[in-house]
Amino acid sequence: MLLDLTPDCIKALTPDGVVLTLNKAGRRALNVPDDSPFGMTWLSLLPEEVHPAATAALQVAITGQSTRFLGKSLQAGQEIFWDNLLLPLIDPAQGVISILCISRDVSEKVALETKLERALERERILAREMRHRIKNMFSVVSGLSAIAQAEARSQGDQAAASGIFQGKLDALSRASDAIFETDIAGGSDLVSFRSIIEAILKPYGSRCEIVSDDVQKIRRSDVTTYALILHEMATNSVKYGALSNSKGTVILSWSNRGSSLDLEWTETGGPAIDYQGRIGFGTQMVDRVVRSAQGAVQRSWLKCGLAAIVSLPAVSG
Repeated sequence: MLLDLTPDCIKALTPDGVVLTLNKAGRRALNVPDDSPFGMTWLSLLPEEVHPAATAALQVAITGQSTRFLGKSLQAGQEIFWDNLLLPLIDPAQGVISILCISRDVSEKVALETKLERALERERILAREMRHRIKNMFSVVSGLSAIAQAEARSQGDQAAASGIFQGKLDALSRASDAIFETDIAGGSDLVSFRSIIEAILKPYGSRCEIVSDDVQKIRRSDVTTYALILHEMATNSVKYGALSNSKGTVILSWSNRGSSLDLEWTETGGPAIDYQGRIGFGTQMVDRVVRSAQGAVQRSWLKCGLAAIVSLPAVSG
């Protein structure tokens, strides 16, 4: 297409002073009927969002310099992107009298660039998420180390700290594996609650029975909290409760009450527990973790074993 410049346009750099001479391809690109008269203003034929780039390019071309800008048009409901090259036509007195606009369809190129940019943005998001997870991992490991040492001191056996720490770390590792499997399967920020419980309690086999279905989801950000709680409760059960002998079992179920997810832990077949108000380190740790997650714990020390309900905020929406 040829952009003819009016004197006012040359003097004041006004895009409204640019009129068009279009070839057949140009008319089709800008949806101009073949029988349209000459003298149409240029910007009025371009999408409004393209006006700033077109105006800036025109102001460069009017000074006698070649330039280009990315434009677009709508054809049959589909966006077509154009690489517009502006070539000034100069008279013998070195004045710009017209500008030749050569437009090339670059829709495929723009689509590929857009796809690439979206892929790069996903990679940037994943990289940020990975950094966040690594930072959290170091924080968790540091915290577990301190907890293990404190628990060993409470037992009067500092040498046991390494084993205690390893047990907690193994539980988190199994929970991480469960999350990874969800990611491979195309999961979102929510993961199966049942899969997390099964992963944490895997070492105890059929001694821990899950009686609820698999519809409940939890945030992946809450997995560490549940992993620590379940690990501590299982450890306590191994030391003092149903899992301390060969016959006891633990039954787990849960219910979503809207604002809270209630996990029920019921032990049967274990030795009689002489509670008498004593709170051990593991129980204290469960209480601290639950409180930090804005939850609550209810315990009943029955003849057949511990019955506890751990209530944590449920996933909203």
